[in-house]
Amino acid sequence: MSEIRELGQRYIAALWDAAHTVGSDPTAGHRLAGLVDAVTEAESQLAGFRLHLLREARLTGADIVVDQVRGSVRTTPAQATATIKLATDLADRFPIIAAALTDGAISLAQADAIVTGLRKLPGGLTRADLARCQTTILEYADTLGPTELRVLASRLVEVIDPDRADADDAARLAADERAARRNRWLRLTPDHHGSTRITGQLPVADAAVLSAQLEALMPPASAYSDAALTPTPDMRRADALIALTHTAATTGGLPAHGGDRPRVHFTLDYHTLLTGLGKADLLTTTTHDRLTAGEARRLACDAGIIPIVLGGRSQPIDVGREQRTFPRAVRAALIERDRGCVFPGCTATPAQCEAHHIIPWWNQGPTSVHNGVLLCPYHHRLVEPDPLQSEQSQWQVHLDPVTDMPWFTPPRHIDPRRRPRQHTRHRLHHITPAETAPARAPDPPGSPDPDGPDLDDLINRTAHVWHPDQ
Repeated sequence: MSEIRELGQRYIAALWDAAHTVGSDPTAGHRLAGLVDAVTEAESQLAGFRLHLLREARLTGADIVVDQVRGSVRTTPAQATATIKLATDLADRFPIIAAALTDGAISLAQADAIVTGLRKLPGGLTRADLARCQTTILEYADTLGPTELRVLASRLVEVIDPDRADADDAARLAADERAARRNRWLRLTPDHHGSTRITGQLPVADAAVLSAQLEALMPPASAYSDAALTPTPDMRRADALIALTHTAATTGGLPAHGGDRPRVHFTLDYHTLLTGLGKADLLTTTTHDRLTAGEARRLACDAGIIPIVLGGRSQPIDVGREQRTFPRAVRAALIERDRGCVFPGCTATPAQCEAHHIIPWWNQGPTSVHNGVLLCPYHHRLVEPDPLQSEQSQWQVHLDPVTDMPWFTPPRHIDPRRRPRQHTRHRLHHITPAETAPARAPDPPGSPDPDGPDLDDLINRTAHVWHPDQ
């Protein structure tokens, strides 16, 4: 064992020597990038090897190893348990993912996220199905991060067996809805030092309504200019909850957001709208939350409906208006498409975003879906065109002519080659079962076109489904 430790220390010492000799010439950045890549690959390989050792320890009954991991002060007990479970699942159920990790092709975070998603697949899948799922998702490991890979992994059954996916989805959503209602809870615990800790768990539909109320009341960071400490988003959300309780207690009313009450946005296909059967998708930034038609119907009973017509690739059709500020209908379409700030890597929610004209209003840019994107205030200021600077020294935004999704071209000082980049949220959005699933049978003659129905007529015809008391 001392020889193995010595070899490892030699490798680390060699890396330090290489880092110290990088220098500051024009190629130093490339050499540093190469070192970071080498360390990242080795880190993944060592993580995979460690998980392999833990699995071997369990197989051989080496309880001292497992107990050492569980009792280590370098991790929490929950993290230790999760690590041991991951080691077992990689060896027993997902060997292709394990091999990718030990080869350094994916990171430990990516492997953990993929396995978390794959665990949600139906139990009836064969080994061949699971192998296909693992191979398929590894094709996206170079373009998607852990969060997106987890979502994609949980949806892979839609690719390998779309018919089974629909049936399984309906049963799973119904079971999840029952479990969420059964397992809801809220607890207020005084800490006896002037504060109360609030913990709990809510069904996703009800949590979305609460989140919309809180987002509407979150004070902007500029409202704290006189404060000695700049508040974090979590602190501002706590202030929003306090404001919500005071508003309800003193006025009995609810907050407004931009002159209108906060709304929960969800989308549903033509068949679900017409029959009230199926599922609806909540519009969120990073999660992939779905509702049964029953939950969506409950929300719709007390909601103003903002119709958004989706095209064949789920693109919002332009509902632009000839005015400078973006009206509610256009903003709703932008929320459906963008799901939050579209700048790569940003996690700001739609409620925290402003609508940005790609071609500025002052340069004859229209106020429309095809000339707008959602950006948080920071990134809005970052990409706003400056007529006094050259285009190559500024961020530029354009919409993909095929997918209608935003792309960003960085300025030359960020990337000399100015390679366009996109938010991983949008890469995930267009990895759809439709790319591999068989074509849908044509609608019977005389059926309305689901890409362009008369929305007023549809809403009137389906009122008895979504508003049964009317």
